[in-house]
Amino acid sequence: MAHKVFISKEASEVQELNNFLDSNGDRLIAHSFLHFEKVEFELESAFDVIFFGSPRAVIFFKAQNIIPTGVLIACAGAKTAELLEHIGHPADFVGVNSGKMKDVAAKFKEWCGDKHVLFPTSDLSLKTVSSVFDDSQKTEITVYSTQIKGKEIEASDTYVFTSPSNVKGFLESNTSLPENAKVIAWGESTAAELTENNIVVSEILAVASIGSLLTSLQK
Repeated sequence: MAHKVFISKEASEVQELNNFLDSNGDRLIAHSFLHFEKVEFELESAFDVIFFGSPRAVIFFKAQNIIPTGVLIACAGAKTAELLEHIGHPADFVGVNSGKMKDVAAKFKEWCGDKHVLFPTSDLSLKTVSSVFDDSQKTEITVYSTQIKGKEIEASDTYVFTSPSNVKGFLESNTSLPENAKVIAWGESTAAELTENNIVVSEILAVASIGSLLTSLQK
């Protein structure tokens, strides 16, 4: 019988994962419970560094504003750095082990020194990185909003949750997981949300990426 793996991402984002599972006779169920919309914003103060917590933050910021010349660019992990490189803005700081955002925050704060940082975020951002900076050293702007919509998901053998908001979306229409199901969290903040809702986490990915997930599934 095929092993069923659920991931809280759209199928278009996880083709590599689908190909891997298909080659092993397994089946992927992919669905994101999140919908995103642009939020109008204005930049009212200067900044030395801009920190992007995700590719989506880059996309929504760039939809309304340019990244100024001379500003240092920082990001949470390799996937965001890849997008920035692709659009001609190589990152000066890239977080390592993006599944452990508290570690990324500490390293970024040390790297940043006393520079003023701009944080473009979602309205539901946990602000793990920006919270380590004093108010005088940061500007936070909401560049997109996140709406959560539940949907019933077919019972699976493995569940991969990619954000705290996706955990909330799952629980809107799914009250429990099958007994003995494996649960993989896309980083520490997602694991914390699962634990808070009495879902036992089997594994926390140190690097929040499809590559890291594939390594886990091959064990």
